[in-house]
Amino acid sequence: MKQPPEIRQLPDLVANQIAAGEVIERPAAVVKELVENSLDAGATRVTVRIEDGGRRLVEVVDDGHGMRPDQLRLALARHATSKIASAEDLFRVATLGFRGEALPSIAAVSEFEIASRTAGSDGGHRVAWAGAEERGSGPCAMAQGTRISVRNLFWNVPARLKFLKSEASETGHIAEQVTRFALSHPHAAFRLEVDGRTDLDLPPQEELAGRVRALFGPEIAGDLCAVVSGTPGLEVTGFAAHPRHAKPTSKRQYVFLNGRFVRDRLLLAAVRDGFKGFLEPRLHGTVFLHLDVDPAAVDVNVHPTKHEVRFRREGEVFALLSKALQAALAEHQGGFRLLTAEDRAKVQAERQAQPASPIVGRTVVKPAAPAPLPLVVVQERFIARETPVTPPASASAPSLVPSPAPLRVAAPATTYQPPRTPDPGPRTPDLPASVRRVTQVNDMYLLIETEQGIRLVDQHALHEKALWQALDATVGDLAHSGVQQLAVPIVVQLSAVELAAIVPLLPELARHGIDAERFGPSSIAIRSHPAVLARCNWARFLAELASDGGQAVAQLSERIRHSAACHAAVKAGQRLDPSQQRELAAMLFSLEGLEHCPHGRPTTLDLTWPELAKRFQR
Repeated sequence: MKQPPEIRQLPDLVANQIAAGEVIERPAAVVKELVENSLDAGATRVTVRIEDGGRRLVEVVDDGHGMRPDQLRLALARHATSKIASAEDLFRVATLGFRGEALPSIAAVSEFEIASRTAGSDGGHRVAWAGAEERGSGPCAMAQGTRISVRNLFWNVPARLKFLKSEASETGHIAEQVTRFALSHPHAAFRLEVDGRTDLDLPPQEELAGRVRALFGPEIAGDLCAVVSGTPGLEVTGFAAHPRHAKPTSKRQYVFLNGRFVRDRLLLAAVRDGFKGFLEPRLHGTVFLHLDVDPAAVDVNVHPTKHEVRFRREGEVFALLSKALQAALAEHQGGFRLLTAEDRAKVQAERQAQPASPIVGRTVVKPAAPAPLPLVVVQERFIARETPVTPPASASAPSLVPSPAPLRVAAPATTYQPPRTPDPGPRTPDLPASVRRVTQVNDMYLLIETEQGIRLVDQHALHEKALWQALDATVGDLAHSGVQQLAVPIVVQLSAVELAAIVPLLPELARHGIDAERFGPSSIAIRSHPAVLARCNWARFLAELASDGGQAVAQLSERIRHSAACHAAVKAGQRLDPSQQRELAAMLFSLEGLEHCPHGRPTTLDLTWPELAKRFQR
């Protein structure tokens, strides 16, 4: 008879390595846990040093209150903490750390050294560990505070080491962690040193706006509106950036709960709801928000990384955040230049001239379109009347009331013949003779009338594919058409994680004619670029390039062609003059393979005259 397996207690090393698997998934997680301890210790200055993306070294030095020598070994024991004392304390956590798992978990998968000195002591004391073994201890010289060095992370669990990304990618994650702490605790100074160079050096700030300016530059800092709402125990403060700074991802949504960065789905949904009506649904607004909630009304002990939380009053939190953002954005429309003073005057004039409507929405101001010529139906054909109808003299704006319907003259039932329209005038030499007219509809599509039928064209998709083909023919050499030297460089503000990913790619960008260099702690300066990229949105291009991390180099040529074509193409919603409309239409008839955009979406919709007649049951 088979005996059941024995139940045995795991050794401390194995238990700590299991805990490390939940909490320490990469070097950035080490930085997170150590800096949280520093801030809980009252540190006002925190320095983070890393080498090889955190693999070789992660060191955090602070000026907090420190630990006594007899406490250092106890700090490396499982579930040893000074922040909670009973189970009830778990439901009113007011510190960043509280479980007592971080230090023993990190020490179990690295070569670990902790040194600390308290106020009034003659010197510091250190303890070194490697896995489950103590490697040494004794006094050391140091200033007040704590210094923790983590070397050769995952040296004894090589399987975990294989899952780490490139050095640039891991460095970017660490820079993002430091950015989050700098925003959540602007009163503290932060310094990030990467392989001996200083990437971030942030002095203490009295206000959050100053820290945003230091991290993201004056462009975003100059486009902030204050968000303040709620009452003590449930309050939100901070800033929302102008909708023009929205991103395709939510990476620039910094929401802090009682000083802790969180990526809770409820809070992200509330931010999205707050921007509703100010942004396209595919974009995410930029926010820097601090949510202060009574610790007894929130449970932070629901996820190992503490990024997700559980609120007792979810509905109230959602409504507070959403309504506060809506109110702030609506109040600052003028300052945000969502509508300029001139635009608002036009809107008011249009509203007075038009009948009242029960539908209230934000108005998109567009140039007034010329009134179309009224059409008369004769023998089932549309013919433009030469003389336009004169509007009533009393009307202050073109009348929106349609003219009386003209009399329809029935034609004898015959076999269908394609309609014939008068010659509209001299034809454009770059269009085929079969094209009768080209016009733009809804500022998004081209309507092309030909002898065979009508073609409805997505203007952005068509132009993007045409540019893609032009770039693709150069096999990645964007400089074939010449390089444009800039008298004044284009300075692009990036987040810390984006900057860390872009800097290693600068030599590769230079091979493609893009001469760029690091410009300050949070920006890239572009000094020259291929002439074909004159209309490129560099901020979006670099942000998207950074999102791929180390994989971007291998696919750089393709990404450059793709991004350049997308960002240089005319946009949906962009009004085109007649010459631009004809130029786009000419591309459709002169180039091959434009039926689909680079993303695979169709660019044209074709309807022949017989098919239209069949649809209308003629």
